[in-house]
Amino acid sequence: MEDGAILDLFFLRSEEALKETDLKYGKKLNGVSYRITRDWSEAEECVNDTYLAAWNCIPPKRPTYFSAFLCKIVRNISFDLVDKKTAQKRNAVVVSLDEELAEILSDPKIESVEENALARAIGKFLKKTDKTSRILFIRRYFYADSMTELSYLAEMSVNAVTVKLSRIRKKLRAFLRREGFDL
Repeated sequence: MEDGAILDLFFLRSEEALKETDLKYGKKLNGVSYRITRDWSEAEECVNDTYLAAWNCIPPKRPTYFSAFLCKIVRNISFDLVDKKTAQKRNAVVVSLDEELAEILSDPKIESVEENALARAIGKFLKKTDKTSRILFIRRYFYADSMTELSYLAEMSVNAVTVKLSRIRKKLRAFLRREGFDL
């Protein structure tokens, strides 16, 4: 079923919307959540919470990119769960991603910058990069794919993926500086 038809079901408040959403995106959402939580039962719980969140905000929202909308929700819910679960002890996945992006966004002043402006700038940067770099960046920092998963996806060695992501982060940092972000 197409996204527009699924969203129409949400607007009609039909429970069929949840079934169709699960059929179309359940596997993808579980994968995103599992890569963050590292626990299938917690991932399933996060996906169910995602469906509830979608149910509660559609309508009035009608997301243009339904898949990205759902992935963002499940990602946030999964990171929140990991944060609650490991309040004193950080999860290795979260620490790894935080440390990698800290090269770019390490200055606490960045928090004062409007998040939407930063997101638009990163999107602008990614549009200018090659397809492989764009996919690797999004899969690593949005979907939390491991380096092994990325190397398989890109048909590159793990070391090559690591180097490529490092170069992308350096280019992003330079780009954000040119765009006026004080890093």
